[in-house]
Amino acid sequence: MVLKKIADFVLFSSIFIASCAVALCMQTSLALRLPLNSVSFYCFVFGATLAQYNLHYLVKTKAVPDSRRLAWSLKNKKTHKILLVAGIILIIISFFSFRLHHFIILAIMGAISVLYSFPVIPIGNKKRIKDYGYLKIITLALLWTLVTVWFPAVNESFNSTFFLFVFMKRFVFMFVLCLVFDIRDIEIDSKENINTVAVILGRRNSYLLAYITLFLFMILSLLQNFYFADATELIATLVSAIFTFFTIEVSKKNNSDIIYLAGIDGMMLLQPALVYLFSLKL
Repeated sequence: MVLKKIADFVLFSSIFIASCAVALCMQTSLALRLPLNSVSFYCFVFGATLAQYNLHYLVKTKAVPDSRRLAWSLKNKKTHKILLVAGIILIIISFFSFRLHHFIILAIMGAISVLYSFPVIPIGNKKRIKDYGYLKIITLALLWTLVTVWFPAVNESFNSTFFLFVFMKRFVFMFVLCLVFDIRDIEIDSKENINTVAVILGRRNSYLLAYITLFLFMILSLLQNFYFADATELIATLVSAIFTFFTIEVSKKNNSDIIYLAGIDGMMLLQPALVYLFSLKL
């Protein structure tokens, strides 16, 4: 019972996904053979993710039927507010370690986040990016890629072609994970007239697209290894792709929040962990 409460808190408070964001940033540094970023940098990434997700679930009122996360959120509004403030504090503290170009990037990502989540678009009936089907998934995957690939490496020197492979692979991988969540929300989005990729294609074709995109991720990993002979990254990403495939298969039969938050989102933690572990062996 105690372990269940702890697990619910870690997953539903977004501490877990904030940790995943930090892990992906570290993976980028390992992949590009760069030094790890400062502690304050990771505090910012953790705090920004924590604040963004807690703000989202603080105001969210709809979810899939019998959602444990929504029920937890409705009962723990105070916890969301505390974690939102904690995230903002981490952001403010971290600001002192950033340079001008960091702030420019942050302004771009912040603007995209606001346009994605809040009804501020001044034209048309749809006021948020997430209300536009194709733009929703592309924007979300791009934001995650910018935060976890571009942002950690922007202050360093690296091979631009190698960076492009890492960037494309991360975008494709995040696209797969976002698509699986869109498939889960297909009924809700359809009722709200949000024509996501999943709503437009239907459940069966959306899963097919997810598998094709996951296969593309594996092809990009093979190409990266062909050009740069990076066996550590290759093995880790291929193994993570296999785990992702089977986790998606499990999610087809089990719609629980745990499967999606610990399983699907957990792939963002598994991949960096595999890169690190295989780097010790090879």
